[in-house]
Amino acid sequence: MDEWRRKNTGFGSKEIHQSSDTSNAVLSLLKTYGCSESQFSVLPRDGNHHKSGTFTVSYLINSCGVSPKLARELSNRVNLKNPDGPNAVLDLLKNYGFCKTKLAKLVGRHPLVLVADAENTLLPKLKFFRFIGVSDAGMPKILIANSSILKRNLEKCLIPRYEILKSVLCDDREVVRALRNSPLGFIYGDLVNALVPNIKILKQCGVAQASISLLITIALSAAYVKHSRFVEAVKTVKEIGFSPLKNNFVVAISVLVTMRKSVWDSRFEVYQRWGWNHEMSLRAFRKFPGFMIFSGETFTKKMSFLVKDMGWPSEAIAEYPQVVAYSLEKRIIPRFSVIKILKSKGVLTCTLVPLFA
Repeated sequence: MDEWRRKNTGFGSKEIHQSSDTSNAVLSLLKTYGCSESQFSVLPRDGNHHKSGTFTVSYLINSCGVSPKLARELSNRVNLKNPDGPNAVLDLLKNYGFCKTKLAKLVGRHPLVLVADAENTLLPKLKFFRFIGVSDAGMPKILIANSSILKRNLEKCLIPRYEILKSVLCDDREVVRALRNSPLGFIYGDLVNALVPNIKILKQCGVAQASISLLITIALSAAYVKHSRFVEAVKTVKEIGFSPLKNNFVVAISVLVTMRKSVWDSRFEVYQRWGWNHEMSLRAFRKFPGFMIFSGETFTKKMSFLVKDMGWPSEAIAEYPQVVAYSLEKRIIPRFSVIKILKSKGVLTCTLVPLFA
């Protein structure tokens, strides 16, 4: 980060131009953006509100690409005085991967971005994310999913959180993956009091760095749950028989920490209706932990087709639980149609393999 700070101390006007009309009076609600009153007004202050409101609606439609209906709704949240500031913001975002469609999505969720100080507030954050490896394709996805990132202080929030994740993941590419897959977790997760001690527990159990990275990049929210809950999940996973040396160990933890005990117990009741005893259900969980995230209704719907229509023994599915994760409409039913044809021609005798191939 020292290298990044050295390269980015101060931002000139070459990359972006903004109106020099500034004011000392800054509304407290938008201080985090560094916006001046000359650029915006959130609440009507004089008889010119109708005129500026009309301009706001027109600008949102013509420059940002939002629908007329949404533009009218957004005009109650932001009131633009002139196009200078908003134009600077849009021009900047276009340089970081935002096409008109993505701009419309961002503005629709976060209209106040239009009154941000493009050069002094937005640009440093965008430069920072590009520096750590966020691509122009990934930037819009992250910021649209969690526009609160743009509200956070770079030095006091974004960089410290990045440094915590980097210390755990040891690779910027993995940090970017975690950020892309869980932009909300990057801002709202308790990284200091939960993530760090939770990862320490995993290391004490002998979990490999690759598995730790897998957990954080695919399920960051599971990695920063309350420490006591995480410890209990680790204990349960060990008791069930998972090996800390395999990736399924952290996948099972991610399932357990995101599921209430009452839901966990109800899953076994559903499985029992299909002839799975408790040990069969746990064996299926060990083979493929992810199947337990599906609701009882979804599980029953898929099992009904597999058992009643396809004629599979319920016990056989317990040995191949990953089939429950497949889409019924996009994979199971189409492949079953092919299997029926092959069986009718005597080409196929086993129905399990083609569905998994």
